[in-house]
Order: sequence, then structure tokens, then C-alpha cells
Amino acid sequence: MARPFQITAPAAKALRPVLSGLASLFALLWLALLPAQAQDLPDWQHVRINDFADLLTPEDAQTIDTALALLKDQTGIEGTVVTLSDRARYGGTDGLEPFATRLFNHWGVGEATRNDGFMVLVLAQDREARIELGSGYENDADILAQEIMRNTMLPALRDGRISHGIREATQAVIELIAQPTAAGHPAGGSKDSLMDRLVPYIFGGAWLLILGGIARQIWRRNRCPQCGRRGLETATTPLETPLPEGGHLVSHDNVTRRCLACGWTETRQSLRPRTVWYGPTGTMLRSEPTPGYRSASRGSSGFGGGSSRGGGASGRW
Repeated sequence: MARPFQITAPAAKALRPVLSGLASLFALLWLALLPAQAQDLPDWQHVRINDFADLLTPEDAQTIDTALALLKDQTGIEGTVVTLSDRARYGGTDGLEPFATRLFNHWGVGEATRNDGFMVLVLAQDREARIELGSGYENDADILAQEIMRNTMLPALRDGRISHGIREATQAVIELIAQPTAAGHPAGGSKDSLMDRLVPYIFGGAWLLILGGIARQIWRRNRCPQCGRRGLETATTPLETPLPEGGHLVSHDNVTRRCLACGWTETRQSLRPRTVWYGPTGTMLRSEPTPGYRSASRGSSGFGGGSSRGGGASGRW
């Protein structure tokens, strides 16, 4: 009767490195055979708005872009709005929250030294939304984010007013979370530490100097270069470029400054975040990101390398 095949202890010991190497090889082959899109996160095109799912109206996109640019200029806080059709194609089958955190960290939203960036993410086909906060925010900011999600964003999304909901939620995050944090009053405040209460007074003089310098720059910026008077009037109008087949496109704004005292005027062209095509009857045909807007926009060379630990709030409609 044949004896069953057996591996002796010395032989098993000799085979162990070989088997370990084969296991590693099989694991690498399995990863290589995965669909490429399941492993890749989308690359950003603009630091403030990446409307990949085309959910924003041109007016709301302009409003959001202006608000986020002003926030960055005044406080240094980076905020970004992202819309995608779904997360599965980007490897997001493990859930909304892990996907949002990975995307946030992959882009590096916010300054690395403060981690105070935020992301408003909407997934159209998944019917999911997320406000992702940088790791520098206090825990109470999560509660405020959930209130914004529940009371501001989700009602609009459920009513089909998706662009409106994204705009209102972004502005709420700016006003209720980002700006108070930048001013040294994080969401919920700190009530227990005497030092926390004394810090505003200790550094009050420095803040006054900084604010005074900002006010002086604004004051000088709003002076007429011809007569020196203050109070320039600024008007922004779309610059319409005719199309050969009829209709027009809008990729720039005419920004006109005028002095009411002496009549001095100056008009400059400013890129819009999105280019919009209109038909002969004025009906909007399509909207696409404006080429070159990222490089022309102030402070849009890239994100600051911030990170998130998964704070924020989620919603589904």
C-alpha cells in the first residue's frame, strides 16, 4: 500500500520562503488585474470648483467661486466644491465617508500647518452628499456641519434644487464654521480654559494692526487714480462672443470701475470659472470648465497639502 505523501520539517522550512514569495506574487497580480479606474481618484482641475457632474448653474458657480476666493484671501482657508456622478468608478465601493476622506487627502485641501480646509462633495447618481472637514477643526464643527447638511443642503437636494443646495451649503460652511475658526472662535467655543479667554486680549493689539493694514489696503485700492477720491463703483457684465452658427458663448466678464466724482473709468476682462454656450434664442446649450482659469485665478496654483481624519457630516436623499 502506497504511503501518503508527506513533507518533512526541514523541507517545509526550506519551502516557506518560496511559498511566501508566491503569495506576494499572486497578490500583486490580483491588484494588477483590477480595473484601473477603481484605483484612481479624480484629479482636480480648479482649486475651488470641480463640477465634474455638471450640477451647478453658471450663476451659482460664479457665486461659490467668488465666496471661496474671498475666504481664501481674507483668512487663508481653502474650501472646494466637488460634484461627481458616482464614487464606484473611483474605487469608492467602501462607502461615502472613506471615499470623501481619501479624495480630500489625495488633493491636500487646506494648509498643511493648520488643516482647516473643507470640501463639499455631491454624488449625483449615488444621491449622496458630504461636508468633509480638515483635521484642524474642533469636534463641535461636526455638529454644525450636520445641521447644515440636515437643514440647508438635503431639503434643497430632495426638492431637485441641487445647484441651489450646493451654493447655500457652501456659504453656510463659510459663515458658520470656516470664518469663526479663522477669527479664533471655533465652533462651540472653549469655555473651560482661562487662557483661551485671555488669548484674544493678549493678541488684540496684533489683530488690530493686521486689520488696520488690511483696511488701509482696501481703502487705497478703492481710490480713483485720477482724482484720488474714494468710492469707486464696480460693475460686472458678461462678455458675449458671437458664434458662427448663431448664438454666443460667455467665458469672460467685463469688470468696469468708475469714479463718480471725475468720470474716470477702467474696464478689464476677467475669466469665468465656466464657459457657457447659448443658442440663437438665448437658451443655454452646455457649460464646461474654462481652459486656463486655474492658472489665471489668484491663489489657484494648487492646494496647500492639508488632511482630514474623517470629520464632517454626510447626507443621502
